[in-house]
Amino acid sequence: MATKSGVWPPSVAAYPLPLVRPSDSLSLGERAVPANESLLRPYFTALREQPDAGLALNVHLPFCPSRCLSCDRVAVVQHQPDEIDHYITNLDVELALVARQITAQEGAGRRLARVHLGGGSPNHLSELALATLFSHIATHFTIDSDTHVSMEVNPRRASRAQLNFLKGLGVEHIKLEVRDVDANVQREIGRIQSLELLEDVISIAHGVKFKSIGMDYLVGLPGQTPDSCEQSVEAIVSLSPDWLVCLPFHRRENAFPHQIAVEPQHLPSLADRLVMFNQVQQGFAEAGYEWVGLNVFAKPDSELANAQRERTLSLNVLGYAAQRDLSVIGVGLGALGELPGVVVQNVTRLAPWHALLESGMLPAAAAVVADSDETIRRKVMRALVCGQTVPTDDLGAEQHKAWLKPLLAEGYANEVEGHVLLTDLGRSLLPHVWTDSSPAFRAV
Repeated sequence: MATKSGVWPPSVAAYPLPLVRPSDSLSLGERAVPANESLLRPYFTALREQPDAGLALNVHLPFCPSRCLSCDRVAVVQHQPDEIDHYITNLDVELALVARQITAQEGAGRRLARVHLGGGSPNHLSELALATLFSHIATHFTIDSDTHVSMEVNPRRASRAQLNFLKGLGVEHIKLEVRDVDANVQREIGRIQSLELLEDVISIAHGVKFKSIGMDYLVGLPGQTPDSCEQSVEAIVSLSPDWLVCLPFHRRENAFPHQIAVEPQHLPSLADRLVMFNQVQQGFAEAGYEWVGLNVFAKPDSELANAQRERTLSLNVLGYAAQRDLSVIGVGLGALGELPGVVVQNVTRLAPWHALLESGMLPAAAAVVADSDETIRRKVMRALVCGQTVPTDDLGAEQHKAWLKPLLAEGYANEVEGHVLLTDLGRSLLPHVWTDSSPAFRAV
């Protein structure tokens, strides 16, 4: 979707494809360049010299039982246990290579403030494969009782036994990958999961006593209407998740060829998207949820809502977090990582990923390397997204003109006593420009 004239950044799509895409990688934006281990080495060295810096691990598990039309992840339909075992083996190789780069003292694994398992459908893996993976992580890094361990869960693959097993591994936060609860929309995208199934999974998860249970809801899916959205919001509120992230779906058949099967005429208009996002916001506000950042709705006692009130909410390639200044190490096929000054993505094809690791090389493919101006731009953008004020004195005249003036002119932000903060209008419209359902397009 093209941005409206005057929206910052001006005349640029939310996360446009680059003119020349790095080989074997999805786009990280128009500034992406090819990457390899040599490019990353200085950033790893800087991280090694800060042994107390906050560190998160983003583990991408791409395997799925099937692929729905809404899928905009690096995903592989796989049912062969030996192929998954091969992947887990080489994840151990990648973990070891990264740990060696960033660990100052041999034998002392860096502490992880957060571990996130994303997909794909991470719970498509067997219990043995998941247990082996957690053992590999613990071999190379330190996980303690304060480590925030989260996992994306395909509710169609979840069971009481599996959820108990995940809790036993140390997973405390789960996010159910739902997309929509409307039966017609589910048929359009090929992802059927009844409301009764979701009720059962959430009930079991509460019984298992996960610390938080989140969900997603995509706006812009084929077959969605304001009427269906209104009913979906009522149904999701009745499920009472701890938080919900509402993301816009964009058909990108060039990056995700299977989406060519999505008929453009079945997609809702921009006007309907705006109406539907407003319905989500109002429905969750009436149910007592707080609006966090641009597009998360959380119960008042959740860690994200508390972080926003305390002005500690942050945003990185993993999404919103209650902890600031975390560097993110991405491992696995197509995984995203983020170190101070660089955002990086691994190769997105399985054979090259295996080949690089079996040759002793990290599988980086693309990166966005930030100069000082880009670093400030990202900091300003994320501060605004996280509901924090931006002191205009911290910006030069050209930065103010390029980044903040368009927001002020459109009424998306207000400037009061030298500080800029997004307005409710900005928070309602900018999710359709600054956010995306695909992690590959949320990085910068």
